[in-house]
Amino acid sequence: MIRVHGAGGAADVLVLGWDGETAPATGSLTTGGRLGLSPVPTLVWAVCLRAAWPQPERSPYPGGPFRRADIVSLCSQLGADGEAVKQAVDRTLPEAGLIAVDGDELRLGAAVAALPAVVVEGLRRGHHLLPAPLADARAGDGEPTSVVPPHEVPADAEPTHEMSDWYVLRSAIATLETARRPVPRGELLMLADPAMRAAVERALLPCGRQLRQTADGNWITGFCDPLADALVAEGVGTLAAVDRAVLALVLLHTVAIPRAQGRHRHNRWTGEAHTVTLAELASNRRISKAAMRAALRRLRAAGMVAEATTGRYLPGPALDRMSEARSNLLWEDLILVGRPDGQLAAAIRRRRGLDAPPGELPDGPTETDRM
Repeated sequence: MIRVHGAGGAADVLVLGWDGETAPATGSLTTGGRLGLSPVPTLVWAVCLRAAWPQPERSPYPGGPFRRADIVSLCSQLGADGEAVKQAVDRTLPEAGLIAVDGDELRLGAAVAALPAVVVEGLRRGHHLLPAPLADARAGDGEPTSVVPPHEVPADAEPTHEMSDWYVLRSAIATLETARRPVPRGELLMLADPAMRAAVERALLPCGRQLRQTADGNWITGFCDPLADALVAEGVGTLAAVDRAVLALVLLHTVAIPRAQGRHRHNRWTGEAHTVTLAELASNRRISKAAMRAALRRLRAAGMVAEATTGRYLPGPALDRMSEARSNLLWEDLILVGRPDGQLAAAIRRRRGLDAPPGELPDGPTETDRM
């Protein structure tokens, strides 16, 4: 975990990434357990990286700003579908932390600062192959700019890894902690070994984290409940009131109501295709449409909300990180929101010691934040 100083006036952030001793060597872990990009986002990312990082001898982060229109134009000229390019620029790459968007100006995202040295050196080797954006294609009086030569790196610069139990353990933990979604059990076969599973749990415990298995048998990590309580008490990582309200509306429309209608019978938050649109959410007149749109962007970036298709929202993968006890508390929150004047809601409020009038959302952190 590293602290990244914000570029362009942005606030400092903390980022998880692979360290030099943990970054998977080729073949050590299957690719399904790591973040991967489809072809169009990969092309867009290459163009963005070249635009922000013209001199390979320097560090790629923070790099310089570049324009969205230049990226879209060049990728389209290279044969990529225009809509797919825009989706990569506006959603896929920002969600992965690879770029940051500020209107029409783009910058490299904080995840680039967390790239291990072995990855940066590999990018330097191939820097001359990155597509140059239109703004860099010509300089001065219209003459083409000089081509950046390949960056030479000594053959022994890339560290080698021994496939020791400790290395496998660290790689498994880093995969779980940085995965956007639960890691399929087939991608981390070492966790089928009780001894390795116990070693992972022991390594996570001092960090306040624990290993969890989803209902589908996949693997994920999350905060231990006592640490989650402590973070909420300190106001660290909690959601703003409008974000909590919008998340509650999404869960009501995509999980609670479909379950009440018999369209599914389990109590999981993800795994179903029930979606809700911004127009449906905006039927709640207490929150403006603009505020809802901004809240959905923040929730999507945090992984608490996802998009099945453009404009159709459903619960996000971060909800899979909750413990069973925390998940039950969130179900109780939905009861308090959906039917605040019912007997069950009254019993929940008495047990929690809440005195808030039915139907009013408290301003401070609630159990919903403790996920």
